[in-house]
Amino acid sequence: MATSDETLDALNELRGEKKPDDVGLGEWIWGALQGDFNAERTTAQIGFDMVVSLIPVVDTLCDLRDLCANVRDYRKDPSNKITLFFIATTVIGFFPEIGTVVKSALRVVWIYLKPLVKHADDITNISKLTAAANRACDAALPKITEYLQHNRVVQWATKGKLPDVYQFVAKTIREAADKLNPALLGRLLNEKFDDLKALLEKIRWIVPSTIREHIDDLVKWINTKGRAMSSSIQGYVQPVRTALKVIAKKLDDHAWQVQTYRTNRGWIAPISETGSARLINAKPPKWAKKRPKKMRHPPTLMADHKIQELMKEHPEHPDLEGWMVETFSARKKIRADTIKGPAKLYRVVDPTNDGAGVFWMTEVEFKAIKNRDEWRSKFAVKPEWNQNGWVVEYEVKAEETLQVWRGPAASQKLEGTNYYLEGGGEQIVFFPGSRDEMVQPMPRIDNKTGQVIPDRYGNADRRVEYVDLAGEIAPVKLRAKITDPHIRGPIETNWGKSDYTPEEAKRILLTVPSY
Repeated sequence: MATSDETLDALNELRGEKKPDDVGLGEWIWGALQGDFNAERTTAQIGFDMVVSLIPVVDTLCDLRDLCANVRDYRKDPSNKITLFFIATTVIGFFPEIGTVVKSALRVVWIYLKPLVKHADDITNISKLTAAANRACDAALPKITEYLQHNRVVQWATKGKLPDVYQFVAKTIREAADKLNPALLGRLLNEKFDDLKALLEKIRWIVPSTIREHIDDLVKWINTKGRAMSSSIQGYVQPVRTALKVIAKKLDDHAWQVQTYRTNRGWIAPISETGSARLINAKPPKWAKKRPKKMRHPPTLMADHKIQELMKEHPEHPDLEGWMVETFSARKKIRADTIKGPAKLYRVVDPTNDGAGVFWMTEVEFKAIKNRDEWRSKFAVKPEWNQNGWVVEYEVKAEETLQVWRGPAASQKLEGTNYYLEGGGEQIVFFPGSRDEMVQPMPRIDNKTGQVIPDRYGNADRRVEYVDLAGEIAPVKLRAKITDPHIRGPIETNWGKSDYTPEEAKRILLTVPSY
């Protein structure tokens, strides 16, 4: 239990001023609980709250202050669904495992979420709730980042040996979402009511009689109506859980994005198929050519039994699937080949691509390429597949051999446009011996259901969600580490890290006429 001096120091921190000599400690505590809470706090006030709540006694008083504010709101209208939802969000901060740092990050998100929730339907409609939670998290990120970089938080994270405080916060929030249930929500609120009553009982005898009347009224209300309030919020477990999962995913994605930017200097972001189409249509780049009736290098269309026959003829070569065969031009047949070492093969990548991927080019082909535009056009690599910027080198050592498929790359339609990528560069297909390690972010959340999105194999979709240069969502996998000992890199290509800079993309899209 805190001493009187510790409590006074905490109150001085919380209220941002020293207690006047003519105001008693009990009255000072009551003022902190009742008079200082402002639902429309400025960002400066929010930041102040987050920092001072790192002091244990202040953190407890912040909890009780928030609880008193919730009681006031509830007493005005016990049936208001929005009020009940936000009371439930406040109670999440009472989880013992959450701790001050995570609670403060959540608190700022709730503050930004509140103006976005205007009707009960904004809570019960999952699509609306997830959209609002995403918007609130985006708005809160700068303030959360500022807070997590505060020297007190940094010291705490260093002491706790946390490699990434953002990921710690995200993980803790997700665990709280998984653990949340109606009974737990009600129990935590009742426990906090008990804490509040215990504090009020202590200060009751050291406050003026007028304040004592208010304290007695509050205690009486808790005794008669507190359980009803605890019961009412239990019906909001599902929307709170959904909001928590959205927030956790957003913070976790942000952590991975920051990490990727640090290790891949100059990279901007992936681009979605839709975003790419919008930019191409607005201002076609050099590598996008008007699509003719018949593309220059139409894809090879081979029946399954023909593919099986081809593989039987070359049993030592990699397995082929229809989609791989289609990436080869029909103008010159795909052929089996053996590359003898010493030799080097090259593959252009960005942070979202496997270094140990399937498609490669010879050293001669790579060294003949002058720039990104030529590479994208000649090898028909769509922007949404690869934003480029780096290259990896596969070494076939002396006395080693590599069984591959080779042939000219097929043309590729740029979906959503009347343009295409010409192709024609000779591509090499093989499977390196060791796959890359990929990062393991939190699963994506379906905005319509609030549930985990499955990938094409039925597992959780663990892609990181970026917003591309056109404002579209672009979910991608991120490479953690290349493990194949034959592969060196990534090494910068010096072609630039994307097809457009943010400034170029913004300028291009602003010139598109609106109808």
